[in-house]
Amino acid sequence: MLEKFKNAGMKVIGAGLFIVFILVFSACSDDNDDEGTGVPVENTSVSVVPDRTTLYKNPMLGWVIYAGLGSGLSDTFWEDYDNMPSSEGNIKVSDYATTLFIRGAWSDFNPEEDKYVWDEDVNTDPARRFKMLAEGAKERNLKLAFSFIVDSQDKHYNFTPAYVKDAPGMTGYVTTTGSVNVWSPYPDNTVFQQYYEKFIKAVAQKYDDPDVVQFISGTGLGKWGESHTVRYSTEDNAPREQVFDWVTSLYAEAFKNVPVVINYHRCILSRSAWFDSNDEQLAVAERLLNKAVDKGFSLRHDAFGMKSYYKTWEKNYAVNKKYKRPIIGEGGWVKNSHGNSIKNDGYASYADVRKGEFEDARAASVNMMDFRYTKNTVNGETYSWFNDAFPLIEQFISEGGYRLYPDRLSLPSQVNNGSEITIEHRWLNLGWGYCPANIPQWKDKYKVAFALLDKETLTPRYTFIDTAPELSDWVKGKPANYTFTRKISDVSKGEYVWAVGLVDTTKDNNVGIQISARENITPEGWLKLLDVTVN
Repeated sequence: MLEKFKNAGMKVIGAGLFIVFILVFSACSDDNDDEGTGVPVENTSVSVVPDRTTLYKNPMLGWVIYAGLGSGLSDTFWEDYDNMPSSEGNIKVSDYATTLFIRGAWSDFNPEEDKYVWDEDVNTDPARRFKMLAEGAKERNLKLAFSFIVDSQDKHYNFTPAYVKDAPGMTGYVTTTGSVNVWSPYPDNTVFQQYYEKFIKAVAQKYDDPDVVQFISGTGLGKWGESHTVRYSTEDNAPREQVFDWVTSLYAEAFKNVPVVINYHRCILSRSAWFDSNDEQLAVAERLLNKAVDKGFSLRHDAFGMKSYYKTWEKNYAVNKKYKRPIIGEGGWVKNSHGNSIKNDGYASYADVRKGEFEDARAASVNMMDFRYTKNTVNGETYSWFNDAFPLIEQFISEGGYRLYPDRLSLPSQVNNGSEITIEHRWLNLGWGYCPANIPQWKDKYKVAFALLDKETLTPRYTFIDTAPELSDWVKGKPANYTFTRKISDVSKGEYVWAVGLVDTTKDNNVGIQISARENITPEGWLKLLDVTVN
């Protein structure tokens, strides 16, 4: 289970007790870990001990629980997930996760024109399931994520709404799943594009809210909504780039505040399901994906651990985008449907599969991994993770994504109004991923702030933003040093506590990202550093 640290986590060193060596700092440097922080002689040094194990429900980080709106969703979904058998005894899965990913048919989300599953007066079975999932996620402090699937291939009912199928000028095609004929639209059809555009904009109006939603997965096109095996109205890929440009612009422009992600598949929006070696087509895929990244898309892939599908091209693409965009990892093997086929990838058991997924995730420096759901809980991926690979769950919480803290700081313990102060601070990231403060949806959103806390309430009386640090620059093995100089004026005389926080500038500079420190964290998320007197 997750270790709870209770040891002392901070040491304060009076500057007058030591000979202090002064270092020269630039705004930020990649100093080696054993190099000290320059301390002005009038400052006091503070060192912080990190918390390496606690699950922090920080943005774009952690394990993702999966669910769908179809009839396969159990009515006891939350009961099952709150009482999951594991190698450590029954556990509550949401204690290990940050996000609930709801994947569903467009027709389930939008059964009639201008009617949506979140509307109070929509009483379909998918709407009932949606409300159960959304309410349960809120109760368990999980953010939501969404994928809206258009294509009906391999499905047992139409994933595009009937009102779209029946619209004048709409064209599409029929496929057969078992004994059921299902219909899908051609994505280059302009009538389809108009209706899908209206739907996505309606979703954004409701859910472009980073307090509620972690990410949105586009494009929804192609087989399983994974943006491959796309059929057009032509017999070739001629409409491919136009459709790609249209749908990626649609998502990027609709969601200004919530990250949008795209599957970095080698057959992105191609008619093909797969090709092994085709340099020309691989170059097209890379060019198209780069266009999406330039529009602000982050990345995901759904075949981690599948050696026949997550191959050199995909691995290299992830490496090339390291620290430029966050990556979400989804395992490819499904225990209840793939059976013994894992042996073709050299896996002897599903414990080996989970390890393979984990290793691919670590190599790609992913920020998030998945707990996928199947109706048969014992045969599902979530059950497998908690019974076949529990230590890897904890290892990802400890090492995956980002884990940020300032290991060394120096601050003045005496401040005079009208004087200039200097604060030195150095930050480390213990995770293999990164804090994606460089995505367009988060531009200038998260910043380092120092605060003078009221000694009684431990709430900020005065807050000072250091605009120089970029949280996305903090990567494992590269400490980042900063010098913050600020003139202090109009501060009431008295006793305060210096604190530091990673604040959300769109939320009145309240803490938006939790610092990974063992102790001295206030209920609001500020890291207490030092008592200070203001004269």
